[in-house]
Parts: sequence; structure tokens; C-alpha cells
Amino acid sequence: MTTVAHAATIETARLRLEPWSEDRLDDFVRLAADPRVTGHFGQGSPWSRRRSEARFAEALGHWTRYGFGWRSAVDRSSGEWLGFVGLNFARPESIELAPRSVEIGWWLDPSAWGRGYATEGAIALRDEGFERVAVDRLWARYQAANKASARVAEKIGMSPDRVTMGRHGEEMQLASLSREQWERMGSPGLT
Repeated sequence: MTTVAHAATIETARLRLEPWSEDRLDDFVRLAADPRVTGHFGQGSPWSRRRSEARFAEALGHWTRYGFGWRSAVDRSSGEWLGFVGLNFARPESIELAPRSVEIGWWLDPSAWGRGYATEGAIALRDEGFERVAVDRLWARYQAANKASARVAEKIGMSPDRVTMGRHGEEMQLASLSREQWERMGSPGLT
């Protein structure tokens, strides 16, 4: 799997999931500077603009190279940018995953927490992963203490796989879902 067909915007009941684009840089920088969001990643501290710009560019490059990646989560009724959900190949520092493993993840603005947006977006990306990207297994990595992400992973059909240590000594939960498990779920797909 090197490239996949270009992706259109995906719409769910409440979200428009748009392919990652340059016009969302300031939104991402703002999100990554919020300690309530970044408190669940790595060292748990807000990201600098420079770090955010570098990760943003990396996510854009992933789309260019592979035809899938992060998607802006936009509220369909208000047009408000809520954050992102995404699929991407595991980064090189993700030593606990085999090369070319595909991860699913979500970062949402705290104003969108607790309203089901992460689950709604993750279900759509889970289905995109198995249908359009044609993965055999999806992975999620989150801090073991992050109960909200654990619930999202469970709601989209993932099961805990193992706990590892992150680069900064934090306990990281790995969860996964195989194609066979997904097919047994009778997923409605993207149609």
C-alpha cells in the first residue's frame, strides 16, 4: 500500500471531515497550544508554534504521499472547526508498531468534548481505513490514563492489545481492530 485514490470530504450526521489543508494551520496551532488537549500527549505540555508547524507540515506531506491522513472535523451546522480525526502511518518513533502500521486518532477542542464528535468522526475514519485505504488492521495509541480516548476506541470496535511505555515514560495503551473483526460488525461503510 503506497498510495490510495484521492479522498473527497466525508460527511456524517453532524460533521464534515475535510482532507487536511494549509488553511487550517492557525486552528491547529491554537489547538496544540491548549494544555487541556496536549496534556494527553507525550510530556503533557502545550506545543510551541514551531513544533505545531512542523507536525502540521508532516501531516500535509502524508496526504500528498499517500492520499489519506488527518481530516479537519467541522461542525456541519455552524461551520466551526472542532479539531481533527485522522489516519496515518505510524511515525518512526512508534517503535511498538510494525512499519507501515496505520493508526487512527483524534484531537478535538475541549468545547467539543463529551458530545460524541470524536466517536462519530472516528467511526467514519475507521470505515475509510478498511474500505478506501484497504488496511488489514487499525491501531490506536493513547495514554493509558486517558479514559475518554479509551471509550472512543472501544465504541468504534477496538480492543486493548497491550500497554507500552511512551518516549517520555508515560504508559501508552495500544488498541486495535482487524479487518475480520470490522467485517463481523456489519459496518455500514462510507457509501
